[in-house]
Amino acid sequence: MEEFLTVGLWGGEGGDRWSFVVNNGGIIGMEIVHGNGIESITFKCGDEYGVLQHSRKFGGIGDTWTTDKISLHWPEEYLTSISGTVADLWQHIVIRSLRFKTNKGTEYGPYGVVTGQPFSYSTEGGVIVGFHGRSGTLIDAIGAYVKIPRKKDNTLKMALPVPRGPGPWGGHGGMEWDDGVFPAIRELHLYVGDSVIHAIRVLYQSKDGKPVLSPKHGGEGGEPTAPIKLEVSKEFLIRIAGFYGPVEGSGSFRALRFLTFYTNKAKYMDPMVMRLVKLSHQVLPQEGLLVSMEEVVPT
Repeated sequence: MEEFLTVGLWGGEGGDRWSFVVNNGGIIGMEIVHGNGIESITFKCGDEYGVLQHSRKFGGIGDTWTTDKISLHWPEEYLTSISGTVADLWQHIVIRSLRFKTNKGTEYGPYGVVTGQPFSYSTEGGVIVGFHGRSGTLIDAIGAYVKIPRKKDNTLKMALPVPRGPGPWGGHGGMEWDDGVFPAIRELHLYVGDSVIHAIRVLYQSKDGKPVLSPKHGGEGGEPTAPIKLEVSKEFLIRIAGFYGPVEGSGSFRALRFLTFYTNKAKYMDPMVMRLVKLSHQVLPQEGLLVSMEEVVPT
């Protein structure tokens, strides 16, 4: 499978995971069933030889809502933007509306009902080549897969930029985890070994000021590094950056190799990881990717 940038998810936590990505070719059509929310979505893709493929229907299978179809003139026209809203429907947080935009400036939608918390993502010269999400009777959550084209040796090739956004970043293995939302982060604990981050654990602060220690996310290998301790009332995270790539001796398996945390006051990076940073500049184009996320924190 070719490399791509994963953006999202936006939406709720219900439903089952699904994904659809075009490895050779592009998305040439979509079918969206919608009403008070997005009931289902189906994709159609084509390659340079004219071979067409259809995805399965992601979401519910009802036929009482409105059905709209999108047709794109690929490769001249392709998706570059997705936006929408997230809100409660029937006591579940789901995708309530979706809108798409192409490189030609054509907008499709909104489909559904525009209400709730908005989200949006637009590529900078890139191509949306797939989607992923969660669904049951409705589309609970959605995200996108993106490739960035660039010219090299007079041939159009796909290569990734430094991924920016809320993530997730890394390989495709493992289990998802989510600690939820807390007012503050007190400490970050990383377990590092063999140039790989084996696990991470976070000490949060609850609304009533009590410490809440997360489970250890990851494997049992690695050695604990010096914990990153933040001054809760004065210091907060504003950015996270890092590098992920193949793990030696594991074939094509990819994992996080290092992380750097930035606060409003300081930059935190383990000295052992610093040596990897210097080496990584030699392997980035072939072996892995830098990742970066910046967040504007309200005052």
